Amino acid sequence: MTKGKLLIASPEIILGLETGMGNLLRRGINFSNGGMAPVNAKYILGFLQEGTFDVYASIPKWESGLRELNDLTATETKMIEAAMPDNFYLINHASFNRVQVEGSNIRMYDDTHRFSSIDRALAFSNGVANTILPKVRPDIVWISDWMLGPVAPVAKAYGMKVVTTGHNIFTKRAQADRVIGAGIDIRNSGDYRPEEWIYWHRGDFDFMATAVNAADDFTTVSEGFLKRLLQGSLDYLSPTVTHAIRNKTLNTHLDGRPRVHGHLNPLDKDCSDLLTLINTHGLETTIRLRRRNSVEARRRTGLKQGGTLLIFPNRLYSQQKNPELVIDNAAELANKYDLRFLFLTGGDRGLEDHARNTSLSSNGLIAYHPFSKDLEELVKQSDNAYGVMTPNYEPCGGPNLNYPVEGTLIIGHAIDGVKDTVKELHVANSTGNGFPFETNDRQGLEYGIRQMKKFSALPEKMRYQHYIRIAQASLLEHSTTSRVKQLTKDIFLPLYEE
Repeated sequence: MTKGKLLIASPEIILGLETGMGNLLRRGINFSNGGMAPVNAKYILGFLQEGTFDVYASIPKWESGLRELNDLTATETKMIEAAMPDNFYLINHASFNRVQVEGSNIRMYDDTHRFSSIDRALAFSNGVANTILPKVRPDIVWISDWMLGPVAPVAKAYGMKVVTTGHNIFTKRAQADRVIGAGIDIRNSGDYRPEEWIYWHRGDFDFMATAVNAADDFTTVSEGFLKRLLQGSLDYLSPTVTHAIRNKTLNTHLDGRPRVHGHLNPLDKDCSDLLTLINTHGLETTIRLRRRNSVEARRRTGLKQGGTLLIFPNRLYSQQKNPELVIDNAAELANKYDLRFLFLTGGDRGLEDHARNTSLSSNGLIAYHPFSKDLEELVKQSDNAYGVMTPNYEPCGGPNLNYPVEGTLIIGHAIDGVKDTVKELHVANSTGNGFPFETNDRQGLEYGIRQMKKFSALPEKMRYQHYIRIAQASLLEHSTTSRVKQLTKDIFLPLYEE
């Protein structure tokens, strides 16, 4: 059987193209675009290495990000296509040129005085639909989230298979004339028939619901999140999208395979610094170094030395992350259980101020610090540190996957992706990996903290035996290789063979 062509298109990709890859000239290029960027990049590289498909990728040419994240002149940025590998396509448009960069995150979803996020979505979709699809002629097109909604019905009209992944279920809508006016032909003509795949809402083109409706297979990023989507528990977020997902479950493939799937994201990196350190320097040296990191983390954040360190790493968004539960109770819990709380995050300005003011009156028991990757890594590699997650909904989550592999276990609300990944730790049976709680309130959070304190009081070497077990299991279950094999087996290869 000949190899199929798989096109992965996403507005969010982080991809370090090293010097010598493809036909890069004299330097590496770093694309770092959006919160889901690491996941999409892992899949691109994972499918390339897995080898079942010839893999192609397409992203918008976010010029502001290229300039700020690389040592490039304006002219070099304009001419960067000459340095791209042959299977990597950049889409150009004026709306991509001056998007604000915040840290390593390109604010592609923010409206500006000249361009809206819908303008960018239509520009990107135009490039993929009118240039990449006819040129590459992929067998399968894999798109992510709402921005590429118009690509899905066009790809179906071309006879291509479509897989849509929803990391969340946010959507936008536009009038049909606006989509067509942007150069994307969504009208039927002869044997070209995209309209039957479109999800209309009160006469408007619904981006994400169309991406779901047109997909041969839809995936989201945990079984737990998918289950609640199908139950209707999350209809208040995007009712058209949840309706389209439920409709997709009504018809299976001809061989009985489901069309809707929940697959967790892979780890950010397929290794464990904890395990590497232990293998290289031994357990006692590792413990000593992690104790030193614990002292340094407190020094850098202004936290009082001692106590058990709890990090809240999620964005300060009330509806999803419920940070008020931790902020409002941090002072009392810190005193009651000898804790040190670190809010290493950003988000809603009012919540940032709330966390900052809480820290200022805590006598060193609570600290607020804008998100810093270096500081997060220091905490993850500290002794007896734990993550706290209190989401009202969590499609997949990041810390619940990436912290335990470094020996930083999670106290988390057992819902959606957190429920799928954080299991009650039972020391006697050597099972589980964290401290889940069922009710997302003070009582539930305090239960998780009490369970954590029992574990944190164990002798060091006993704790580290569990850290090692958990890290090894995490690598085995959640590596990119494991996830790509699973997706290839469950979705992409059967779809190609149809």
